[in-house]
Amino acid sequence: MMTTATYTSTKLEGYRHIFITKGVQTEIDVREVMMIVSAIRLREEEEKEKGLDYFQIFEFKDTKMVNRQEEPKNKREFELGHKTTEKKLWCVLGEDEKFGEYWTIMYPSEY
Repeated sequence: MMTTATYTSTKLEGYRHIFITKGVQTEIDVREVMMIVSAIRLREEEEKEKGLDYFQIFEFKDTKMVNRQEEPKNKREFELGHKTTEKKLWCVLGEDEKFGEYWTIMYPSEY
């Protein structure tokens, strides 16, 4: 069973809830979590015209964050403004009766 911590406590109008795992909550710089949230929100805004994959990959290295998706194939780079350690996080779209569609940010090992 995955332990999650709520990142957004209320649903923002027009956006899905976002949850983070305990590992992400305790180990990832909050600035990097905010960058992932911003990238997901941007993808949600573009969803109708460009398409949105349920599986988003975020790779951090040096001062960059790369966001990839497979269907439709798309890749974006973001400048962090600070140096980071090399790591990979996943953001997976799920569905729940109570929350509807939601995102979970996690380490691949937490899937």
